[in-house]
Amino acid sequence: MRFVHALKWSFFSEIAAKSVQPVVFVVLARLLTPKDYGVMASAVMVISFTQIFWEAGMGKALIQRRHDIDDAANAAFWVNMAVAIAIGVLLHLFASRIAIFFFHDGRVAAVLRVMVLQIVLGALSSVHNALLQKEMDFKKLFLVRFATVTLPGILSVPLAWYGFGYWALVAGTLSGQTAQAIILWHMSRWRPKLQLDIRVINEMWGFGIWVGASGLLSWFYSWADSLIVGIYLGGHDLGLYRTGNQFATMVYATLIGPLTPVFYSYLVRMDNDHEKIRHAGQVILGLLIVVAIPVSFMLLAFSDNLAALVFGANWLGVGIVIGVMGLTHGFSWVAGLNGEIYRAMGRPAYETIVPASTLLLYLLVYALSARYGLRNFVWARYAVSVSALLLHLLVFSRVLDISLFRTLGNLFAWSAVGAASMLGAGRYVAGAFDGLLKQTVLGSTIGFCLVLATLYLFERDRLIKSAMAVIRGR
Repeated sequence: MRFVHALKWSFFSEIAAKSVQPVVFVVLARLLTPKDYGVMASAVMVISFTQIFWEAGMGKALIQRRHDIDDAANAAFWVNMAVAIAIGVLLHLFASRIAIFFFHDGRVAAVLRVMVLQIVLGALSSVHNALLQKEMDFKKLFLVRFATVTLPGILSVPLAWYGFGYWALVAGTLSGQTAQAIILWHMSRWRPKLQLDIRVINEMWGFGIWVGASGLLSWFYSWADSLIVGIYLGGHDLGLYRTGNQFATMVYATLIGPLTPVFYSYLVRMDNDHEKIRHAGQVILGLLIVVAIPVSFMLLAFSDNLAALVFGANWLGVGIVIGVMGLTHGFSWVAGLNGEIYRAMGRPAYETIVPASTLLLYLLVYALSARYGLRNFVWARYAVSVSALLLHLLVFSRVLDISLFRTLGNLFAWSAVGAASMLGAGRYVAGAFDGLLKQTVLGSTIGFCLVLATLYLFERDRLIKSAMAVIRGR
């Protein structure tokens, strides 16, 4: 039942964070412009890229490690700090060149130089965060998460109100990272020592290098689209795309995000029992289908309403991004936890090899479609994501030695039928009411009821039994 306890606090963490984050998100979107978000997105794009190298998979390697924990934590801390400082110095020196070459906007350089602090603060707290995840102490992580999402909002909103523009976002981000570092050091008993065990570093590096390579691929999948939008379509469209995409991502992060850190720690405790891992993987995949597919259709159906309610008149064009990217993320999340399963089985290479095989296709589609405007770009983005999902599921079935069609085909079909019913009936009923808020709430509620009714009629026994088996660790 420790899994349930950890999942509860991880879920509370996401709910607490997402109860504050949407409010801040809406207020800031009303106060700032797509260009402000475009400048910030450009800087965050670069900062997130550097994290791949200074973190280098050491946190995941530490969670996975079963012995010499203190030595491993010490090694991870000093390696992360050394690399983070070196990267910070290089980024400070080359900020102007990066800003002009990639983003054609000199304002990005000043933001990058300030946000070097985020790299150092992240390295200071990464090991403490990994140790709490390893211990499945998500109650403490809940407190950390709540504090670090509340503070940026408290600081960013008044600064945006007084006209600081994108600097309001910068100040909020740095305040949250600072608070996270302080709180994690206060809550964790572990402290670094001035010693290094080269043997431990080599052992962790062997595992971490695959996780780091996977992180590099994840960055391309997370940011290459934004990079190409920024290069071809400019800062305004980058702000529209990144913010609309972030809104869609936020929905899934609230619903599914709490499961990710808990599930990996839970699988590691199975001690490479492949039969248990295989069964857990099938159940998780089924639950992801049930949640993600209907939500994706809901976002598509009511994207224009959501855009008008959340963003207002300054954000014309963000609705199509919310709808199509909501659909894209919904299908992508079906395979969203495959990497955790591969790592728990001690086979992290699959998490790298599978995405790497489709990366060139993604980049090619991005580069070609961006020339034809933002609307065509997001639909091309969806099409290539669905193609990649088929490959992910094929490899997943081979690694776990299961038949996806036999075990999950009906579940996927009934989820899609229910979601399509929601798309049609929800919008039809919503059209009978006046007011965007009333249309959105009533239409989506009726639609979700149709989905739940469909799944209850045809798949309730399998879903309930499978979920209870995982919760009990069988």
